[in-house]
Amino acid sequence: MTQGLVVVITGNGKGKTTSALGMLMRTLGHDKKPCMIQFIKSSTSGYGEITMMNRLGIENYQGGAGFTWVATKDDTKSTLLSAWKLAKEKILSDGYDLIVLDEINNALSLPKKFEEPVIAYQEVLEVIREMRQKYPERHLVLTGRNALPEIIEEADLVSEVNVIKHPYQKGIKAQACIEF
Repeated sequence: MTQGLVVVITGNGKGKTTSALGMLMRTLGHDKKPCMIQFIKSSTSGYGEITMMNRLGIENYQGGAGFTWVATKDDTKSTLLSAWKLAKEKILSDGYDLIVLDEINNALSLPKKFEEPVIAYQEVLEVIREMRQKYPERHLVLTGRNALPEIIEEADLVSEVNVIKHPYQKGIKAQACIEF
C-alpha cells in the first residue's frame, strides 16, 4: 500500500517548481493521475512547463495574477483566493494520485506585504488533514519561498533549495529553458 506524503519544497534558490515538475513526470510514469495548481503564475505567462503539461495531458491550472510586485494587491488577493478554492476542491475530490500546489507557500506568507493573511494557514492544515483521512495514498506537494513553520511541521518531507550562485547576481535576466 502506498503511503501518501505531504512534501514541502521551499527556500530562496531556483528549482522548487522544477522539482515538483519532476514528481509530476514520475506520477505519469507510474500511470497515475497528477494535477498542478499554480498560485502566482498566470495563464498568459508563457512558461514552457505549461505548454508541456498541456501536451502530456497533465491537468494544470494557473490561478495567479502574475508576480506580486507587478500585479495589483486586489488582483493578487482575488486570484489567490480563487486558486485556493480550486485547490480545496481538487484535494478533497477523488481521482488524483499527486497534487502540486505551486507557490502556495508564497501565498501563505504574503501577510508580510499584505497586512493580513490572504489564505489562512489553519485552513490549509485542515484540508491537508482531511485529505490524509479521506485519501491516505494521495501525495501533496507545496512549493514556494517562506514556508510557514506550521506547514513544515505538518509535512512528511521538507527540502530547502538555497542560492549559492545565481546569474541575477551578474545582471543576467531569466532564461528560457532554465527559469521559464
